[in-house]
Amino acid sequence: MTGKPNRCPLCGAHLTAEETLDGASELIDARLGVIASQCPHCQGRLELHPVANAVELGYLFGTTQPRFEVKLTLPCGGLQVFADAEAGTLRVVASGRDWSFAEA
Repeated sequence: MTGKPNRCPLCGAHLTAEETLDGASELIDARLGVIASQCPHCQGRLELHPVANAVELGYLFGTTQPRFEVKLTLPCGGLQVFADAEAGTLRVVASGRDWSFAEA
């Protein structure tokens, strides 16, 4: 993924952290806190890693020791992440909104 700051690495459209969370569909790695999502503009597949005050876009890779490679960071003041890897859940709160995910 390459792109300009705050732009979809796939189509170049302007993105916000909230838009990427709105397009999120599933928690794909509870231990690392990685979520599958789609760009609201091109519907391209994105992988997200919410952190305090931002959403990181990048790639989850590796099988024996998975890791998340950050390619773009979308700022989001006040974003909070509540993760429970053991239970397989992740909750993200920002701007009075709430997104919850659980491993299938």
